[in-house]
Amino acid sequence: MIQGMDFQSNETAVMLRDTVRNFSQQEIAPLAEKIDNNNQFPRELWPKLGALGLFGITVPENYGGSNLGYFEHVIAMEEISRASGSVGLSYGADSNL
Repeated sequence: MIQGMDFQSNETAVMLRDTVRNFSQQEIAPLAEKIDNNNQFPRELWPKLGALGLFGITVPENYGGSNLGYFEHVIAMEEISRASGSVGLSYGADSNL
């Protein structure tokens, strides 16, 4: 087992999963086929993802982030990717590089 990693869902993780899942179903899933078929980057989603606080999940609060861990980042990635693998890949690169 990796020391220092907690894979147990807590209230924050559950709330994050529900929020990102609902957003992804409402905002991303309806665009997924168009994004893939037209090879079109969905710029309009990025401000919305930012408004949810999904950029900087692992960044300390004093730098403007959410001060959460990689477990929570993976939750966001999983839910976004469930709606669109393309958007999930782009989000992952943008939010963690």
